[in-house]
Amino acid sequence: MKPRFAFAAALLLLCAAAARAEETAPPAPEKAATSAPSLVVEEEESAAEEAPPPAPVGEERRSIGDYIRNHTRDIRNCYETRLLERKTLQGKLVARFDIGPDGRVIGASAEGMGDRELSLCIVKLVRSWEFEPPQSGGKLRVGYPWVFTPTPQQ
Repeated sequence: MKPRFAFAAALLLLCAAAARAEETAPPAPEKAATSAPSLVVEEEESAAEEAPPPAPVGEERRSIGDYIRNHTRDIRNCYETRLLERKTLQGKLVARFDIGPDGRVIGASAEGMGDRELSLCIVKLVRSWEFEPPQSGGKLRVGYPWVFTPTPQQ
């Protein structure tokens, strides 16, 4: 066999093998659709079998609601700061947080509106809040919604 012919035959075999390998290769995984990330900050790890803390009820619920409403101006400031950069930012945002046995917030998240900076600002504020220690002596889980709309310019 002449050297050129042998080289061409080897090249042809190599190309054929590569083509067969390409045909049998598994398809590349498709990228999953990504949704707007929510921001979650947690301090304590909980056991997988541990039930979530209960929601506050009765007078305790009213007291926590009053505290949150008294601090809504700070939350609104987070929104108004973001509104300077995103003029059409509006919607519903829900903050979820756990109140520990000592009354301090021990874990917080904010979901909705798809604005990471707004969520971060609100989570930071919520994590600084201190409530009366839960009457049960354990933890409480709270979810609180805010609906943000730009105030009309006058």
